[in-house]
Amino acid sequence: MKLQLITLISLITFGLGFSQTKTNDTNKFQFGEAEHHLDGYSLNFQYQDGKAIHMEFNNGEANYEWVVGPGKGRGNSDIPYRSRKIGDNLYIVNWHETGIKDYLTLVFDFDKMIVHSSIIIGYENKPERTLKTVFMTGVIDHLKTN
Repeated sequence: MKLQLITLISLITFGLGFSQTKTNDTNKFQFGEAEHHLDGYSLNFQYQDGKAIHMEFNNGEANYEWVVGPGKGRGNSDIPYRSRKIGDNLYIVNWHETGIKDYLTLVFDFDKMIVHSSIIIGYENKPERTLKTVFMTGVIDHLKTN
């Protein structure tokens, strides 16, 4: 028992002396700063259930309109968005539509021309707009970039 206790104390003491105290200069993350990698992009995509949406990104804001499906003609504009480049032609994007209480996270894969969506719709959960979650994949077409 004494040997185990001495070993534990030695490991803790010895280990703390060699702990990393410097940050890696190659990891210069800027947490909290919004990035707008998709500014200048416009595209359409269609979900597996047939609904389709037109989307544009400009000046740090997203705009969208449903072009096929029960929500045709509805959309939203001037929504501040954030994005990160997570691979070659691969981006993760999110925004919060505070007015309608929706939160979206989208992954755009422009090599495979697909989009993955994870959306919390109506998180306020009111009777006229009950809480719903979406986890879908769609096919991108009509992609235009600057």
